[in-house]
Amino acid sequence: MKKMILINVITIVVLVIIGVVGFHFYNQATSYVTTENAKVDGDQIKISAPANGKIESFDVKNNDKLEKGDKVAEIAAKGEDGQAQNTSITMPQDGTIVKKDALKGAMAQAGTPIAYAYNLDELNVTANVDEKDIADVEEGKDVNIKLDGEDAELKGKVEEVGKATASSFSLMPSSNSDGNYTKVSQVVPVKISLDSKPSKNVVPGMNAEVKIHKN
Repeated sequence: MKKMILINVITIVVLVIIGVVGFHFYNQATSYVTTENAKVDGDQIKISAPANGKIESFDVKNNDKLEKGDKVAEIAAKGEDGQAQNTSITMPQDGTIVKKDALKGAMAQAGTPIAYAYNLDELNVTANVDEKDIADVEEGKDVNIKLDGEDAELKGKVEEVGKATASSFSLMPSSNSDGNYTKVSQVVPVKISLDSKPSKNVVPGMNAEVKIHKN
């Protein structure tokens, strides 16, 4: 008799656990659009030379925080009279240098970046949402965000829903020249703004997991 009661109790407990777990997954599926295909992002600032020339000075360092108009480097470029003249390369906007891509004494090519920067005070998250779920994503919806570099969960809002799939911007777009076709699930980039500033340990490119509210 006691054995039968124990079996019934265990059965009830197992059924309750299954019910709770099932409800959790049902609630997640019906209340949120979830993806782990997301990363910390921001507007990348490319600092380029306005003309071809030798880099005469390049004194900024990685992690230097500069303001718009601050001098980054100086090049010796040919002027309209054919004579070499020094030209300053300045920050196009506020930002922190994250990568130098040239050295003092090297030749700079017009339009080719010599350094990259981000405004680390204005980071966001780019989430790649499956094409089957994108209909449930709307601008202004609340978002729960978990960053790999942050202990606490952050809050955000959908700022922009892409109007083209991520693969549309690939350097090597897929082709169908041989007549064979394999359907590949596509993702749409969604820009998410942060309600609060993350810690200084969070930088562009870090992984994120987002849950976008449907209702």
